[in-house]
Amino acid sequence: SAVRIRTRAFDQAWAETIVHAGLLAVSHHYKTEGKGDVFEALRVFLTGSAEPLPEYAGLAIRLRMQESTLRSNIARLRARYCEALRAEVRRTVSRESEVEEELRELLRILTAS
Repeated sequence: SAVRIRTRAFDQAWAETIVHAGLLAVSHHYKTEGKGDVFEALRVFLTGSAEPLPEYAGLAIRLRMQESTLRSNIARLRARYCEALRAEVRRTVSRESEVEEELRELLRILTAS
């Protein structure tokens, strides 16, 4: 029905807005630390791509770091991104208790796309 299509379009737009804001927040953090190039190289580990993810060994060489350091950087990036998404969702709800439910909804929308 038309209502369901509009609801799905609204949900998708909401999810895209949250994801974009989360990415901007993380990007800003990395840029202010002088690590914008690291963020750009690792961003694909957050957003995915039609291409396969880069292999750690080659990426570590390109970024001039040990592979173990790269793995730690990716883990920290993902944690920072999760927190940024949580912060963005938190701004859209009236009670803290709604955050987890909205995060589950965000995941549902993103995986249904």
